[in-house]
Amino acid sequence: MFGKKHSETAKAAMSEKKHKYPLGVGLYDLDGNLILTFKNNVELAKYLKISKVTVGKYLNSGLIYNNIYRFKPIQE
Repeated sequence: MFGKKHSETAKAAMSEKKHKYPLGVGLYDLDGNLILTFKNNVELAKYLKISKVTVGKYLNSGLIYNNIYRFKPIQE
């Protein structure tokens, strides 16, 4: 690949395979109802205006965020 560049489609494919949550992450209420879906935890963090580290902590632990939301990976 020396001197060559990846195409935009190849870059997109590599980016998708790199995600920890391939189907995305969901924002759920306390009753377990899906509110919104996001492609990754970074988009969820931007939506809630919080750190992506905070989102990762709540995704991994299953804790309730701000007594309102629960973050979960989207399952098939």
